[in-house]
Amino acid sequence: MQRRQFTASLALSPLWSMTRRPTQELAQSALFTQRADGLSISDRTKLSYERARAIGEAYALTVEDVLFLSPKFWDLHSDPITFIDGAAATLLTIQYNLCAGTLATYLPEQPSLASLLQRVLDFEVSAQYCLTEIGHGLDVIHMETTATLLPDGWFDIHTPIERAAKYMPPTSPVVPGFSCISIIFARTIVGGEDHGIKPYVFQLHDGQSMTPGVKVKVLPPRGGSRPVNHCLTYFNHARIPPTALLGSIKKPSDPRASFFNNIYRVAVGTIALGSLGLPSLQVASYIATRYSQRRHVIDANGISKPIISFQTQKQPILVALAHAFVLEAMHKQTVAWFMDPAIDPRVRHAVATVHKVALIPAAQAANVTLGDRCGAQGLFEANQLSAMHSDIRGIAIAEGDLLGISIRLTSELLLGRYAFEPPRYPDSLLAQHEKGLFSELRASLASAGSHRSETYNREILPRSLPLIQAIGHRISYDAAWTAHVDDPLLDLFEAASVLQDEAWYVERLGMTRTELREREARAIEAVFPHLEEYLTRMDVEAYIVAPIVSDEKWKQFVSGLQTFDETSSAWSSGIFGQLLESNASPTTSLQAEPHRSVRSLL
Repeated sequence: MQRRQFTASLALSPLWSMTRRPTQELAQSALFTQRADGLSISDRTKLSYERARAIGEAYALTVEDVLFLSPKFWDLHSDPITFIDGAAATLLTIQYNLCAGTLATYLPEQPSLASLLQRVLDFEVSAQYCLTEIGHGLDVIHMETTATLLPDGWFDIHTPIERAAKYMPPTSPVVPGFSCISIIFARTIVGGEDHGIKPYVFQLHDGQSMTPGVKVKVLPPRGGSRPVNHCLTYFNHARIPPTALLGSIKKPSDPRASFFNNIYRVAVGTIALGSLGLPSLQVASYIATRYSQRRHVIDANGISKPIISFQTQKQPILVALAHAFVLEAMHKQTVAWFMDPAIDPRVRHAVATVHKVALIPAAQAANVTLGDRCGAQGLFEANQLSAMHSDIRGIAIAEGDLLGISIRLTSELLLGRYAFEPPRYPDSLLAQHEKGLFSELRASLASAGSHRSETYNREILPRSLPLIQAIGHRISYDAAWTAHVDDPLLDLFEAASVLQDEAWYVERLGMTRTELREREARAIEAVFPHLEEYLTRMDVEAYIVAPIVSDEKWKQFVSGLQTFDETSSAWSSGIFGQLLESNASPTTSLQAEPHRSVRSLL
């Protein structure tokens, strides 16, 4: 059977016809412009839930949207508002993709789910998805949580050992009256026989009190990222009704295939979460550009010049910008492939992997480098870059960490279980690179003898991620060329991608390091005159809350900072007040208030 050829451009497809995001006005409302860094962790968490609900209301996703993965579903996962509050983005994707998407799948056979599903879509409840366990992540197929069928038809959900605690969905009460329901995956035991891992849905708490038999322990904040109430979730012989089971109680003929079919929304999540890399690139490049235009230095001749005139600012900004445009074309193409029912489901999973591996490292590289290029100001959460980096660290792991999914895909490709379509432009540098790396690993596999050998472990596993990145670079180049992305942007993307493995191009294609650097420099000079046009086309200004992008925002930011001066009562009492008062006695000592510590003053 002749394999399908994917050559159509999606640039003008109705799938991507939305010209105005439904959150543009919301992003400028008080709910999203207020600073959260001075709030307690508890209040910040509540704020993130409020923001997530507001974004959900703006999109108003329907059952059809989450079930059939409509344009609105994908637009939600690439909306720049998600990086005003990364915690809200986490809550949204769990709510709509993992939980609502799973419930929608079972709705035709279990119409009684309709009311609950609508409450999830309306964000009337917190909806979670408890799959992985503290002791079982990538090997979650070996989970130990059990659901035992009781004589009366109910189920006993139990965590038999500490490592079986569900990790790390946010399942604790946040706001009184805001209940939490969750999809729970458990090994189903019927008459002492294992009937495979199946999903169940039931309420974990009513917003204040936990359901009998359910216990959660709130984990400390991850650090750096916007806080989410991540938890360990335990079950102590919790009784749930027969209607909690999603699907059939029967033992599947192929338990492994049944399990992966039941967690299909995780594969959707791989590409949906990867999509968040796109707005991150857009927001980061916009912030760094505006900062670099505002920030001036005085040269040796006493002339003030913006730091964006230096190549060390231009290069990382324009590379991130080029990635934003090229990877947008890749995003559209891979989503179209992923949704095509005529394509082998294994290839669709592989497409999701490549999509995430292409987008997330590019976004993280931009966040780190552009954050550094904004100097000390790039370190502060208020300027978005450092917080985006921390948020995306979690995204890189969720729904399949980059290395783990790359190892699996590399093995399947090398073993010939399936294949991607051949490159549209096989003579391109990136296509040659992909082909070269694949040939090298094929040779290593031949000498290893088996994909389970120690040689394979040593020689191929560490090179799996670079191979999938190379595939992603080539697919991105092909998609951008077909979608008619501007030549300067595509040339810069290609040059920057080549420099990620310049030794290969020198060794295999005989290019010189100087030649490779000159290619990038020429591409940068071609892009730079169009910078303002590209920023306008990204249309993310409404989502920028970083104060360093303009004098007006900076003035507003400074005016809202906690202030101390000679009239501040905070400095006029206690030890510090005694030491700083101009008329303080020379004999004043720290013994004046022996029972107060510095910690108590702060």
